[in-house]
Amino acid sequence: MKTFSNTKTTTLWLLATISFSLLSVKWMFAPAAWVAPAFLILLMKENKLWKSLLVGLSVLYVSSLIGSYKVMPFPTIVFVVIALIGALKHLIPFFLFRLLSKKVTGWYATLLFPCLYVAYDYLNGFDGGGTWGSMGYTQVNNDALMQLVAVTGLWGVTFLVTWVSALLAAWYSSGFSFPSIKKPATVCSSLFVVVLIGGGIRINSLWQEETTTVRVAGITGQNLELLQVTYEAVFGSRLDIDLSKLTQTSPALQELNKGLVKFIENPGDPIFGASHRQMEAFQDSMLSVAKKEAIAGARIVSFSEGLLFTTKATEGKLIAKARSLANENQFYLLLTMASIIPGEVTMGSKYLENKALLIGPDGQVLNTFFKNKPVPLVEPSIQGDGKIPVIETPFGRIAISICYDADFPYLMRQAGQQNADIMLLPSGDWKEIAPYHAWMAKVRAIENGFSLLRPVSNATSIASDNYGKVLGSNDFSSVGEHVVVSHLATKGVTTIYSKMGDWLAWGCLVAVVGISIVSFLTSPKGIAKMDSVREIENNSPQEPFNMHMLRAHKASGSAASPVEVEKA
Repeated sequence: MKTFSNTKTTTLWLLATISFSLLSVKWMFAPAAWVAPAFLILLMKENKLWKSLLVGLSVLYVSSLIGSYKVMPFPTIVFVVIALIGALKHLIPFFLFRLLSKKVTGWYATLLFPCLYVAYDYLNGFDGGGTWGSMGYTQVNNDALMQLVAVTGLWGVTFLVTWVSALLAAWYSSGFSFPSIKKPATVCSSLFVVVLIGGGIRINSLWQEETTTVRVAGITGQNLELLQVTYEAVFGSRLDIDLSKLTQTSPALQELNKGLVKFIENPGDPIFGASHRQMEAFQDSMLSVAKKEAIAGARIVSFSEGLLFTTKATEGKLIAKARSLANENQFYLLLTMASIIPGEVTMGSKYLENKALLIGPDGQVLNTFFKNKPVPLVEPSIQGDGKIPVIETPFGRIAISICYDADFPYLMRQAGQQNADIMLLPSGDWKEIAPYHAWMAKVRAIENGFSLLRPVSNATSIASDNYGKVLGSNDFSSVGEHVVVSHLATKGVTTIYSKMGDWLAWGCLVAVVGISIVSFLTSPKGIAKMDSVREIENNSPQEPFNMHMLRAHKASGSAASPVEVEKA
């Protein structure tokens, strides 16, 4: 029996670890999401409470190390620590389910785990990592299913996925007895069918209103040559590497950045003359591509995140060129800059302005936006004010944000509340997270009913409609200019989520709190504590009820017969 138990535990451990590893953005194997939580639930149930914690943590930590390797742009020591912290947080809904599951009975018991998981997923979305790694994103390529987020936000998909896992775990625990889960399985499958049918109808063009469109273009590039020139200026020799193969986690990129640090600290040093010339030449080349797209008919053009490096001393010249270009060619230009703030580079210092300027056809700067959510630990840029601007134009209401901001639904919902029609989302990724990070951004478009233009440096650029359908894309590894061109609707669609927000997540939070309170009050320790409170309130020790009555009779000066006492 012990051998069988060990074999069973080992098998469940392997299945759970492999399944969670497959949910990495490097692979995003969607079917694994429906079973991974079930394996971990069963594994933790096999062990006593504290041992189950260790076993569960080992699954989530190992799978995180496997799935997040090269995905997180951190040094190794930082990566392993962050992965551990993430695994500890991810263990919370499984641990709470292990504690509370015995307290919930009836056919609705299978709802406990999805409520716990959605509550965790929602609260975790306010952390530095946002909704990165959320279970709901695993189904991002199921267009019909993902329409659910227009009603519930991402949490609806997470709820369905984890409910199925809870049902599978309950079915297994009952010895594969279907009658034991017949009611919840029927309700879940019926809801799933309704969601798929409703989603299928929603994305069918026959049911969509016709609207005018506008030609848009997203332009991206990579100015690593600036790093080469700067490195050579500082160290007197050119670093012989293939720039096209560099990624965010490449050691060679870290070496090149040593020269950039010196440039940031004193960009006016005469040794950086070649750096300034190269920087301006790249700016002009990108503005030339924007002009080409405007001549071809694009009325809205956006660069990718921080595409044009500049300094505070020279950014005025770049902005003047961009304003003149937009005015001469009568188009809207989202000028994206990484503007260097000179000064000593130390741990935690902010020496960049990662910003986007929307310039109108009249050459006026209509809005200056600073990235609201710089990537923690790796992005030394000034943080924005937490607001998402929406600008009225003849081509619809244009919203602006930058890359990582879109991993925070509460930020993007601001655009939905302001009835944005088009979201310009310049971004910068690396190959290990492409194209999945772009697909994750589609979810915000479905939730809030706007079209999306997301030009991305080093990865996959996309343009999608307000239902998440990709209308155009460009892979950064392709040959030639990196431009994504599409026609986007100038009118968005109203969604329930944009108006009602995270109602499902809040419902799950309330359910979890309610179940936890009831569980505590009905537990032996909870009952004992309540009795203790009553004892204090009555200012008397607990005693048999008949003795209490006898004491009351004596206090009143009357005698009580043995019969009366017995009756009492």
